[in-house]
Amino acid sequence: MLMAIAARKKSIEHLRRGDAVEVLSEDEIAATLGKNGSLEGLPFTPEMCKYCGHKFRVSNRVDKLIIEATGRMRRLRNTVILEGATCDGKAHGGCMRTCFLLWKESWLRKI
Repeated sequence: MLMAIAARKKSIEHLRRGDAVEVLSEDEIAATLGKNGSLEGLPFTPEMCKYCGHKFRVSNRVDKLIIEATGRMRRLRNTVILEGATCDGKAHGGCMRTCFLLWKESWLRKI
């Protein structure tokens, strides 16, 4: 699992905390993904599909995260957390941690 660390410095990317966004359709997101189902190493997971077409506010930018399995830090670009969009764990054996989902800006439309 991942533990997100919110950005501590002012970001130069276009989405900011409080911005209203709409999650693109599954087909639009699929067009951005590589063979392994990810964009820039960030996977689009099954739990994210139910949020397609819905509107949210950006909660935070994510510039770094700690990979729990290894304890290593990874840097991210163009990635945000959306208010209320959390993992329900159904595709992970019923996990009940309610983790934040990480969204690439390419998967979102600013409204």
